[in-house]
Amino acid sequence: MIDILLIHGAWHGGWCWARVAAALRAQGWRVACPDLPGAPGTTLARATRALPPARIVLGHSMGGIPAEALAARHPPAALIHLCSYLPRPGDSLATLERLLPAPPRRWPRDADGRLILPPDAARAMMLHDAPPATARHALRRLRPQPQGVMRDPCPGPAAAVPRHYVLCEADRAIAPALQQAMAARVPGVTLHPRPWDHAPFLTQPRALAGLIDIIARDHAAPLATGRRMR
Repeated sequence: MIDILLIHGAWHGGWCWARVAAALRAQGWRVACPDLPGAPGTTLARATRALPPARIVLGHSMGGIPAEALAARHPPAALIHLCSYLPRPGDSLATLERLLPAPPRRWPRDADGRLILPPDAARAMMLHDAPPATARHALRRLRPQPQGVMRDPCPGPAAAVPRHYVLCEADRAIAPALQQAMAARVPGVTLHPRPWDHAPFLTQPRALAGLIDIIARDHAAPLATGRRMR
């Protein structure tokens, strides 16, 4: 079984975890960073079926929803939410957005109805702290986002596992107040506030990998051999 599963958010792919995954693998963890399905009409159920079970499951942003859906089927040793949507059974991204009043976001769509994130919006929401070369690379890799993962309700029952929430205090995509509100609705969540933006896998990869490593060691011994202990 995989040690750590890293689930990306909307418009992204497994590529965004490259530096974090490399740092975790250097510590001996077996890490998977799959792409969520991007085909038109992709549902939450289909996205969840594309994910392998893991002992530690982390979801970023929209990826928190398939992380919880996967945990309902294959409970991990722990769940980590990285500035993510944290649903209870029956919640969707749309219902979670309504926990706090905010102006609605309306994104353009491609011919298949998938949502497109304009480059200016991506820079403003996610890449404002990224080095220019890193931001340019990320912008080239963003892809249209099927709406099913955002629209479909999260299945239940919720997995009875430890949950950690990394609250990113400089986030411009998911307001820190909304992150706090989502975490407060789920009993027993351990908060990890950090002065990070919405894309710490690009702007703080070593620090993020270090935090994941600490949380993972608290809940699961590594399966990989030859792990270097600190």
